[in-house]
Amino acid sequence: MTRPRGEATRRRLLEEAIKQFGRGGYQGTSLESVAGAAGVRKQTLLYYFPSKEVLLEACVGKTSERVAAALSEALEAESSSSRKAEAVIHTIFRLAEEWPEFPQFVREAGRLGPDVVARFAGVLEPLRLRALAFLARGMKDGQIRRQDPALLLFTLYTAVIGSITEAGVLRAVVGEDRGRMALQRREREVLSFVRNALAPTGERVEEPPARRARTSG
Repeated sequence: MTRPRGEATRRRLLEEAIKQFGRGGYQGTSLESVAGAAGVRKQTLLYYFPSKEVLLEACVGKTSERVAAALSEALEAESSSSRKAEAVIHTIFRLAEEWPEFPQFVREAGRLGPDVVARFAGVLEPLRLRALAFLARGMKDGQIRRQDPALLLFTLYTAVIGSITEAGVLRAVVGEDRGRMALQRREREVLSFVRNALAPTGERVEEPPARRARTSG
């Protein structure tokens, strides 16, 4: 009887911590505020997470595992090798839309140094190796422009993740709003960029048509 309740409390604490770390950063988030927002005492939080650093590590694990699971599911569902990169982009933007705390947390966690980044990378490492193999195979078959696969993957990663985590910079530079349409417009632009980055030399891919707005429920 108590174990499901305890798991629910732990999950609620993690969800609230991810939200607060994303909004206020590590230094701007207190254990008291996380516990209070989750409806428990600080002592209860410390039972599950003995320190703020342990709480952050658990948040990194939960976020990276959810991202890895969503990406793995999307890749398995897409049978066309040529569309797997697009499946990854769609999945990342869908997560950002359905789970707005995700890009905020990734942005703030990435500012905490290489150790935190390494924790993210450790969970995502199987997907990174899979992506490198996909790029190398595509280059060998002539379906992808020949270039350094690792550098290309880094470029694609920064384009996709940067477009959802640095929304404030985008608003300052291009005056973009905060709405769902802005997120979907960014997704189309990133898709166009990635398609052209992967296209064999001399080919240029037309910008994809706008997708219908997603509806909840």
